[in-house]
Amino acid sequence: MSMFRRYPGLAMAALAFVSGLLGTFAEGPGFGTAPQLGVYLVLAGVWFGLVVAFGAWNWGEQRWTGALIAFVATWVAWELAVNTALQIDAYWTRGGHNPGWLGLYLAGFVAGAIGAGVTWAGAAVSLPLLRRVHVGAGMIGVGATMGLLLPYTNHYDNGAILLIPWQVAVAAWLGRGVKTLGSKHFAASKHLAARMT
Repeated sequence: MSMFRRYPGLAMAALAFVSGLLGTFAEGPGFGTAPQLGVYLVLAGVWFGLVVAFGAWNWGEQRWTGALIAFVATWVAWELAVNTALQIDAYWTRGGHNPGWLGLYLAGFVAGAIGAGVTWAGAAVSLPLLRRVHVGAGMIGVGATMGLLLPYTNHYDNGAILLIPWQVAVAAWLGRGVKTLGSKHFAASKHLAARMT
């Protein structure tokens, strides 16, 4: 069994680091005008979606449908997070009564939680071990906390400040949720899935 397969948290974090770099420098087109609802930075969600889909396939039930669901859910999570952050920031600063920096922290926190939560739900379709409450709650907490980097991304005009740490932390937490591997993993997954239905 390769080191890569034995340490899912580390493997997912390494892949997410690459995804974060790609999302920073090859973010893809956007369709819409901020802060209106739209589809923004299309490829940034695709890169991370591929990482999560790989994890769902590699440590999950190895069904293409599970990997596809994880991919689509992660891309949707990205778009929901971006649009949520734009809406909160626009609403918060409307009228000029609230400090803009506080709105960005709130936007990052909420958007980070939403992105992580939807990503977790998509990955959990083919990874029953992720369906434990503490794994989902932890992943949402990690996503929300790392979302607090949003103001620094805007201040320094560099997406890597948010994308890389957020994706690495969320992917590592997702990988951490998959502790049992090999034949034991599939037996544990099936047992857990049977108990949950």
